Formats: sequence, C-alpha cells, structure tokens
Amino acid sequence: MRLYPTVAGDIELKDIQAPEHVAMLTSEHKFGGPIFDIYDDQIKFAAGDVANRQYMTHDDAVAIVAVRPFGPSWEVMLINQYRHAPRQLMWEVPAGLCDVPGEEKKRAARRELAEETGYVANGWLELISFYASAGVSDEKVTVFLASDVSIGSKNNFEKIEEEREITVHWVDIRNIIQAIFRGDLTSPALVAGVLAANEYLRSQTFRP
Repeated sequence: MRLYPTVAGDIELKDIQAPEHVAMLTSEHKFGGPIFDIYDDQIKFAAGDVANRQYMTHDDAVAIVAVRPFGPSWEVMLINQYRHAPRQLMWEVPAGLCDVPGEEKKRAARRELAEETGYVANGWLELISFYASAGVSDEKVTVFLASDVSIGSKNNFEKIEEEREITVHWVDIRNIIQAIFRGDLTSPALVAGVLAANEYLRSQTFRP
C-alpha cells in the first residue's frame, strides 16, 4: 500500500497499545452488569497532570456487510430494529457480541449472521476494525464482508425482545451511501462497513 507524505513528513499511521503512557494512581469499579462494567480511574500524565477518566469495559463485537450482485451494482443486507438508548428504529448491518469463550471472530460473525437473519455465507473477508467509542469504551468492532449468501437451514436460536422484531431487507448499496451522506443512517458499523465494502468492491485493491 502506498503511503503519502504528510506535512510533518512520513509517519506510521498505526494505532498502538500504550498503557505506559500514563501512571495509574487508582482504579475503582463503579458498576457491574451482564454486558459491561464501569470504572473510574485516576491517571497521571508525564507532565504531571492528574485526571479522572470514567469508562466501560465491554465485549468486542463483529458486524457483517453481506452483499449480493444487483445488475451493475450490489445489494447489501440491512436489518431494522429498535435501539433504546437513542430511542430510534435504526437501520444496521447484522452484528453481535464476541461473548462465546474461545470463539474466533469469523466464527462469531457466521453465528450472528445466521441468528439474526437466517442467512449463511460462503465468502468471508475481514474488512476493517474500529473502537465503537474510544473515549468511553474498550469495545472493538471487526467488520466482515460476506458474499455468496443464501438462506441457511433452520437454527435453534430463539429471538427475544428487540431481536424478535428484526426485519431483513436487501438494499442497493448506492442508495445506502446516499442516505449515509444525507445523515439519515447513523449506525457506526453500517456507515464504516458499507463505505469500506464499497471501496473494496470497486477497486478490489483495498487490502494491502
């Protein structure tokens, strides 16, 4: 992959682990729940500044951009479901938590696609990963591109609550991208995943 020079010269564009960047003074567990825990840490920066940072630890997640040919374009599988925090019915791509001990991410993606939509896929490609909200959470989302998609055999997963209401739709990727740039679609996994998938499908050279 070609790297372009920046104003400050060539630099490595890569996020890195850096726990030693600050000194941990205290860490207090504030809340524990079935999905996430909340902590209040007091940290000290090298310059001597002391700050408190509240954050949650959260299982990582996978998201799936499932595609199928649609004339000269592609259709993407979207789901629609209620999200209580923003009080919205939201368009999303299938996604779920990596909450099965020892399960690798591609297997988790296969499981989530089948559980939420009833579909299976033969083609799998890891597209991108990102932190859902790095300022307050350690949850990392890995997005997969799924192709050669078909209805699978009946699974035993029982949908409850919001999941019982999920509806599945195939939508032209061009319409999705237009809606993203209008600000009408706001799910981060959908926005990042569909834009990355579109770039890959157009160029086939997105991955180094």
